[in-house]
Amino acid sequence: MFAMVRFMQVRQRTPLPLCGNCPAVQAEASPYSLVDICLNVLIADLAKFCTERSDGSLYFKEYQRLPQEVADRLLQIMAYQELLNDGTVGIFQGNQIRLKQACIRKAKISAQSFKKAFCHHKLVQLDAAGMNETVTIADVMNGLGSSKWIQNNLQYLVLDSLTLFPTNSYERFFSQFPGLRSLSITNVLFGDEHLADIATLPRLESLNISNTSVTNISALLACRNHLKSLTMYSLKCLKMPTTKFLDVIRELKYLVHLDISDNQHSGSEIAFCLLRQKDILPNLVSLDISGNKSITDEAVEAFVRQRPRMHFIGLLGTAAGFTEFLSGQGSLKVGTIEMHCS
Repeated sequence: MFAMVRFMQVRQRTPLPLCGNCPAVQAEASPYSLVDICLNVLIADLAKFCTERSDGSLYFKEYQRLPQEVADRLLQIMAYQELLNDGTVGIFQGNQIRLKQACIRKAKISAQSFKKAFCHHKLVQLDAAGMNETVTIADVMNGLGSSKWIQNNLQYLVLDSLTLFPTNSYERFFSQFPGLRSLSITNVLFGDEHLADIATLPRLESLNISNTSVTNISALLACRNHLKSLTMYSLKCLKMPTTKFLDVIRELKYLVHLDISDNQHSGSEIAFCLLRQKDILPNLVSLDISGNKSITDEAVEAFVRQRPRMHFIGLLGTAAGFTEFLSGQGSLKVGTIEMHCS
């Protein structure tokens, strides 16, 4: 089995996707599909290929180095099948396997197991969404911060649906990772002081703070010169006046994607007032304002026509999207069918 997987080395042309939707076996015949088949056989009988350490964690009997891309895929499939626990993640300890893009979604592991299994790798990407509640964001960041290499080179981080800190105390973690380009921290009790920490990241291009406790987004002015994608779906705790909110958005001139949608059929005036602005978001390509009741076809069409680069507008749960211009038949795609979710 190891020989079969080892020789199926695939040249990685693009990064593996974050593993929110990770089919165990791809539909089309390809080298990736063959690797997946082999890895699924390995995973199905993992104990046969492993020995157990004194602490109950596993390690492979054969000292075989898997190609890094295959190792990433092995971890991704195990996460998709919800097989990551304190025992199984033991195979990623030591130098036998090298990871670069780690997906550990819904892993049921301790903070100690996380650090031992993953924090010695040269990670550029980590998706830790939905891990068990015993592991906090503080645990994850402390573990990653134990590696100077990761501190300087981690680029993509997903921390959705985790507990922020074990207590109400606040620590500045995110600014210790200056290489971060993309951060998702949704469904978390994450407030304004944390946003201020994140906004100091010098290379941050994509940020998702959907369904958090943020009340004021003024801190984002600190990253106005490099932020390109901002997702703020369902910010229920927002307390900024609409004019102040739009003043901040106006300064984010490099945004190409903005999501201020809501699934509660929001009565907020932010989206309606945004559409009336002519001197805002000149580089916008994608805008999602789903769930805002006050939206009209006329306002949307005027906004889009002023920004010819736009190719997507999300209008689900609004009164708009029924004119010929917003039919979705041309270059502009209109989201009016499937609800946005985070």
